[in-house]
Amino acid sequence: MNKKLAMMGLGVAVGSMMLVTSVYAGVGDAPGYETFKSAVKQTATVHNVTRQVNVTLQDNGAPLLNVKSTIKSSGANHAGSAEVTVNNGTNEQTIHFYNQDGKQIIKTNDSDVYKVLEGEGMGKFKDHEGTEHTPDPQVVSEVENVVDALVGNLKNYVTMDEAAGNVKEIHFKLSGSQISPVVNTIGSLAIKHATMENSQRPMPSKADTLGVDVTTLKNSLPQLTSDIKMDEVEVNASVDSDNHITNQTAQIHISGKDAQGTAHNVVLSVDMTLSSLNSTTPDTVDLTGKQLETVKIDPEKSHHRN
Repeated sequence: MNKKLAMMGLGVAVGSMMLVTSVYAGVGDAPGYETFKSAVKQTATVHNVTRQVNVTLQDNGAPLLNVKSTIKSSGANHAGSAEVTVNNGTNEQTIHFYNQDGKQIIKTNDSDVYKVLEGEGMGKFKDHEGTEHTPDPQVVSEVENVVDALVGNLKNYVTMDEAAGNVKEIHFKLSGSQISPVVNTIGSLAIKHATMENSQRPMPSKADTLGVDVTTLKNSLPQLTSDIKMDEVEVNASVDSDNHITNQTAQIHISGKDAQGTAHNVVLSVDMTLSSLNSTTPDTVDLTGKQLETVKIDPEKSHHRN
């Protein structure tokens, strides 16, 4: 069983924000960028936090997809929880994830069954309890240097304003030729590749994805195949007085044509808010009396149930 598919609902929300972060992590060497880069590093050190991530997708002005998620992590023993709701205008599904007591648990809103995941890969975090991964400072520095060198004069598009309470508001907007041809090429190839996989491979059933209905996502995505380009990227971020990013939003405008030659203008919007820094308590579930199903995860093969 491919665990990435099982986590797709959560992945859409979190993965989209990671994409947005990577886009404007390379905005140059200006005061606004340096402030943001410093805040990214500081925020990354906070392991106890609540994240609310909302993602919407529109095509030619019509809503296609709405993903809302709340992700809570405690930073202790990798405990955490998440609630993700995916709505494509026709179908809606809510998925609950729990990481508690050394177990990973998944439940969907259309079932009373709590799936408890077991397997060699699922328990490896126990060997690292009480430890945190620290990136190599030299590697981090080298990556920053490469990114800064690649973006060049894009730093001129970053602005920063001071707000009440020593809050800093960071903003930038790129459109047309301001967007790197490299970014456009990579994005176009990624979208084409995803479309090819969707059309050539059968969609997995809910039984193969721990009850998560991935067709809700697949059927909502426009199948762009040609003339794909990124038309506009706009990002806003708020940095608090403790140098933490408390909110970041982004809009990415993409245009292209489908296999029938129909033009599409797609808008991806992402909004992530961080709260309860160092005071988050993840949700837990009492499994007593609940209907349980143990799912053994084999990283090399499809899963099977006990």
